[in-house]
Amino acid sequence: MGGGMEIYHKIKQRLLTITFRSHIIISILIRIGLIIYGQFHDKHAEVPYTDIDYNVVTDGARQMLRGNSPFRRHTYRYSPILAFMQIPNVVVYHEMGKFIYSCFDILVALLIYVIVRNELQSQCNKAVKYLLTKYGRASQFSSKLNYGDSDSRNSPEKIAKASACFWLYNPLTAVISTRGNGDSFSSFFVIFTLYLIIKSDDCSNSTKKRNWLIFVAGLIHGFAIHLRLYPLLFSLAYFLTLSSRLVKSLKDFLKVVLFPNVQQLILISGTLLSLVVVTGLFYRLYGWQYIYEAYLYHFVRKDIRHNFSLYFLMQYLGSADQGGAGGLQKLLTVAPQIILILYLSIGFGQFRQTLPFCIFAVAYSMVTFNTVVTSQYFIWYLALLPLCINNFQSMSLRQCCGYFGIWLLFQGLWLLPAYLLEFKSWNTFYWIGTQGVLFFVVNNFILARLIENYSFTPFKINLKKLF
Repeated sequence: MGGGMEIYHKIKQRLLTITFRSHIIISILIRIGLIIYGQFHDKHAEVPYTDIDYNVVTDGARQMLRGNSPFRRHTYRYSPILAFMQIPNVVVYHEMGKFIYSCFDILVALLIYVIVRNELQSQCNKAVKYLLTKYGRASQFSSKLNYGDSDSRNSPEKIAKASACFWLYNPLTAVISTRGNGDSFSSFFVIFTLYLIIKSDDCSNSTKKRNWLIFVAGLIHGFAIHLRLYPLLFSLAYFLTLSSRLVKSLKDFLKVVLFPNVQQLILISGTLLSLVVVTGLFYRLYGWQYIYEAYLYHFVRKDIRHNFSLYFLMQYLGSADQGGAGGLQKLLTVAPQIILILYLSIGFGQFRQTLPFCIFAVAYSMVTFNTVVTSQYFIWYLALLPLCINNFQSMSLRQCCGYFGIWLLFQGLWLLPAYLLEFKSWNTFYWIGTQGVLFFVVNNFILARLIENYSFTPFKINLKKLF
């Protein structure tokens, strides 16, 4: 074990000595290589590398070029913006969309880097200000305090770099975008919203600037909801973060919701403005079919062939359609998800320092409890996890590897019967259903451990240097 830890620390130290720009270049080359490999794989392998949705969206783009609605392509159920982005697939090169999504992959890493670095530097500065105020002798202390020395293992710069690398070198995230899935595109706007809300808290001395940042955050949040419905469930956490009241009871919660402050109203107005304008524009262009396919369909969707969900077998057997019982079952499937999201939003969403973990935990719960779960949904929370990894310092390397290994193992156990069903036509529905239940249990176990080990630790300053 000692030898393994030594190798790990050597690899980590080596990665941290590489400049962040070099990491970005290496990550770009990896994604280009995967896109090129994907073309070869699609020609020779039984299981295609390219996501089937990539071809669906490309067909939607082809319809747009003909002056038609992208929804004329059967199973097109996305924002028309994605079809517009993949027009270069038709007029330039079929793989252009993969390059575009990979670019947003890199932009997500840049945002992660900036958010983590700024947050740690902000904690450091606040700690310095407190110590200088408490002990005085500012000129003496300011010459001795370390504001994130690049040689320090725990400097904001190196922690931010490690967090971004967690995303850049994650094989799942790299594969998802290079297969042609657009979830890194929507994830970028989710993290950008988070960045703006956190940034607004640093502008408390300038009300005008703070309100402007919150308004822009609302605009981006509304756009993210337009792209994907799931960011809507982050709204309560954003709303509570901007509150000047602390929610400790149901009465407090009702006061905050019913009597919002100026910043909360600005966030709501920005969100509604962008959501209504963008969605209204496409409604005018494509009519009711757009509303149904892009939004309403997802509330009634069932996926009995590619679905990690706990509720897969119930949907396959059709029990949710049995008269009055269907409504009750729908309520029972949604209620645990809503209760957990409320708990996490109130518990972690009220504070700027814990907001990133709140959004991650909400996304994780939402995917785990959803009635439809596919591999690309994992990106929704994997994009947010790097923002929090510095807060799991109480977890050992062995624990982290163990939890990640269990998560991968139970994915693999599900993928085997799914492959046999899809490509060998075996009747493995009950097998898939059982694996879905086990994967649900594993995900809840991991979330519980993450919550248990999560801690917000301010930037540490060596007090010995002060005296």
